[in-house]
Amino acid sequence: MPKSSFVFALLASLAQGAAMAQSPTITVEVSGVAEAKGYILVAAFDKAEGWLKRPAQAARADAKAGTVTVTLPGLADGEYAFSVVHDLNGNNRLDANALGIPSEPYGFSNDAAGNFGPPKFEDARVKVGKDATKFVVKLN
Repeated sequence: MPKSSFVFALLASLAQGAAMAQSPTITVEVSGVAEAKGYILVAAFDKAEGWLKRPAQAARADAKAGTVTVTLPGLADGEYAFSVVHDLNGNNRLDANALGIPSEPYGFSNDAAGNFGPPKFEDARVKVGKDATKFVVKLN
């Protein structure tokens, strides 16, 4: 790696770390976890264009029956929509049957629900900031 590329990568890494240090840690409490199997996956989306495809940030935690808290450190203030999946088999995605109907529990911020498919980004959107750092998502 050329020296200038290394310096640029180092500076970019430090800048990202500084930005994360200034942003609050967001917690998503996932309720309705039926069993201690697999993982709870949380994805934060900041744009309607990438809704359910390109998260701004994602995290996971081991599943346990009841409520699981997943943290998203350094998420910048703004509007986001959260998608949550109980990944029962540990393949890091929401499984669905042949008709496209989810076969694993899932949920969205604002308890958003769609008709014949996922909800719209706008229906799941919440405001994240210093006064809004904790969100609850119930699994279906």
